[in-house]
Amino acid sequence: MRTIAFVFLAGAALVTACNSSSTNKQQEDSLKKAEAQEGAACYRKVVGKDTFLLQLIVEKDKANGVLDYNFFEKDKNTGLIDGSISDNILRATYHFQSEGQNSDRPVVFKVMNDQVYEALADSIDTNGVPVFNADNSRLKFELQPYNKVDCK
Repeated sequence: MRTIAFVFLAGAALVTACNSSSTNKQQEDSLKKAEAQEGAACYRKVVGKDTFLLQLIVEKDKANGVLDYNFFEKDKNTGLIDGSISDNILRATYHFQSEGQNSDRPVVFKVMNDQVYEALADSIDTNGVPVFNADNSRLKFELQPYNKVDCK
């Protein structure tokens, strides 16, 4: 009788272990899908008559590309970004030209599947440069995402 009970318990433990392994695999697959994909991707956001474009190239933990802010009836900011990506958070320097002036400023994005969310600065320093929280979990992001589009 003890042998039958032992075999039954061992079988139940094996089934439970296999099912939890399957569940863990599904969770890992979901997380991988949410991670930034290596390679090139383009994202666009339209707000009213303003258009924003991010062309991003991700290689391991490095990212670079082109970022354009095209504000309707205002000067366009166009430039390059380069930085690093970790846990879906891209922290980069935006090297751009606006009104004939070359400038640099930090930018932060959260890359999730086919969408990218731009972070909101916590403050602006005395030089007018945005300051972002160093703790990724405390970052705040714009509600409207950039959506993935075909690169041109």
